[in-house]
Amino acid sequence: MTVMWQTLWNNRPQRNLALLAAATFIAVVAATVAVVNDRSSVRTSFVPYPLFEELDAQLDRVDRIVYTASRGMNGVSEIELKRNADGGWVAPSRGGYPVSENLIKKTLLGVGQMEAYEPRTVNPEWHRNLGLLKPEDIGSAVRVEFFNGEERLAGLLVGKVPEQAVDVKGEGLVYVRRDGEDETFLARGRLPLFKSVNDWFDPAFVDIPREKLARVTLWAGTETPVLLSRAPGDENFAIANAPAGRVSRGAPVANKVATALLGSHFDDVAPADTLEFPDDAPRAVFETFDGLRLTMLMAGEGGALWAKFEAEADPALVPEGGDIAPVEERAGELNARLSAWTYKLPQELGNQLTQTMDLLTREAGPADAMSPLPEQTP
Repeated sequence: MTVMWQTLWNNRPQRNLALLAAATFIAVVAATVAVVNDRSSVRTSFVPYPLFEELDAQLDRVDRIVYTASRGMNGVSEIELKRNADGGWVAPSRGGYPVSENLIKKTLLGVGQMEAYEPRTVNPEWHRNLGLLKPEDIGSAVRVEFFNGEERLAGLLVGKVPEQAVDVKGEGLVYVRRDGEDETFLARGRLPLFKSVNDWFDPAFVDIPREKLARVTLWAGTETPVLLSRAPGDENFAIANAPAGRVSRGAPVANKVATALLGSHFDDVAPADTLEFPDDAPRAVFETFDGLRLTMLMAGEGGALWAKFEAEADPALVPEGGDIAPVEERAGELNARLSAWTYKLPQELGNQLTQTMDLLTREAGPADAMSPLPEQTP
């Protein structure tokens, strides 16, 4: 070993190379130790704190929330949510349609309770890397603002979610900076970040339980209605007015059409008076075992199908010994929610509710005469 070191020392080029390698190794180790100590020092000394001091105590003053996101070269898009005189939250861009109170609560608490968890860069050149470049600069950050009248209570830019998306307590982490400031943080907290106003609506708008639905009439009021019905206790719907020589295409087909509206969602909404429904507009009628009738009118606009609703309690539909009072109350609730609006239907829902007798039935064959379908058995 001594001879080897002596040979290396006498060889000047190799000696210099070895000394350079040793110096580099020592420098790397020293730098690593310094970085680790520095990060440890930051974590030890930095105490998480609310991004907006005292905002949590002012959340009841917030009467307007504005989300701003980039649309690339097309500028920015804004979602405005306002609290109305009744205390409910609505979307002005949709004529004041109510938005989800649960999502509003998550937004208010999400910003009001968000904490600066770890400091990050104050260099604006790094904002894009954290997803914190503002929307007006074609950045991916979403700006969330709280207002009371014209007074802005808070403005937050929300960026990327890091690979480690939660802290040791399981709480969400995200990069943020206060609007108008360069300092960035890894923050602890979560809030909704929808970029479409429709995402703020409760998507389910007709909540009739399946077990209560007794009859559905498509193309009601025309010469070719389709009546799907079932008796109390039956699981499947049947076509009650199939023409002679034709039979249903089966219970699964009838069930899908009859229950298509239940639990469905809508794609958009507008005040009822913004769209004209002609007298001969397609009409679907939904009736329940306890006496509720919901009438749905449909009209086309811009290649889409829109619908409006009217509910009523019909004494003729109430079973013997039944009480119509709760049905009238239920009809009033539905009208209060639905009657002032027209809803854009998803394409699949529109397709189901405009099915014709020809599409829902087929020509009867010898096998049908010998063995009728279960839904057609007396």
